[in-house]
Amino acid sequence: MEIETADEAAIVGIGCNFPGGDGIDNFWKVLVEGKNCTVEIPPERFDTKEWYDADGNKPGKICTTRAALLDEFNSFDNHLFGINNMEAERMDPQQKLLLECTYEALEDAGVPVESISGSKTGVFVGLMNRDYEIITSRAVNEINHYDGTGTAMSIAANRVSFTFNLTGPSLTVDTACSSFLFALHYALRAIKSGDCEAAICGGVNCIIHPRTFVSLTKAKMISPDGISKPFSKRADGYGRGEGCGVVFLKPLKKVRLLVKQPEKRLVACLNFVSSALIMTIPEKFFQS
Repeated sequence: MEIETADEAAIVGIGCNFPGGDGIDNFWKVLVEGKNCTVEIPPERFDTKEWYDADGNKPGKICTTRAALLDEFNSFDNHLFGINNMEAERMDPQQKLLLECTYEALEDAGVPVESISGSKTGVFVGLMNRDYEIITSRAVNEINHYDGTGTAMSIAANRVSFTFNLTGPSLTVDTACSSFLFALHYALRAIKSGDCEAAICGGVNCIIHPRTFVSLTKAKMISPDGISKPFSKRADGYGRGEGCGVVFLKPLKKVRLLVKQPEKRLVACLNFVSSALIMTIPEKFFQS
């Protein structure tokens, strides 16, 4: 029996950079080997000696010195994307990762950058971290005309659209931990409705400031060893990590016209309910 695919989308390209190495092959290797990618947070991010205390109840202190971090951080070939040095210096590293992973996703799909230019391709990004904005806002005397776009969450998606000359919808979504899922949801809806003929959909997170660690420590939500232990009696919070993942989506019915091979259909499932005991706790029924 033929399954109706009129409203479904296919992933035709993937670009990513996660702890354990750049690219989908390294990511797959980490998953297959069950590798633990947590490391000591280096001083280039922030000085954990100043912020750490085993007693997480102490004001302004964090209960962990570990996180899952990228092998290379903020190494960006800005000239590849037509961005001058001064602007690159005032860009959130998350924007840089999105550009790099978008380029990789298009390359993985076999789509030349020139051929997608001017197309009705949408960009949908999930992003919630504001570390870079926190850091730069303190150095008021260093702020220049590039800071407005370099730190704005909206520009995370808009910069991808601008750089690759994409004319479809372009938006950044912040729904906390589900930001990418909601970005994916809106990307699928945009393709289905005809708002765009294809979509770049990504999620990104960079850890460069301890403020979020402090908040999570006070909420008893962060694991002291930086490791998440789901469904375990040893669970003591979650471990934070960073990285970026981007998928290039097209309507499945159009992809089938181009290739004759098994496809993976994509559906986004989302929920938001207010019956949880605490706002940060997922609703148990919808997680089952």
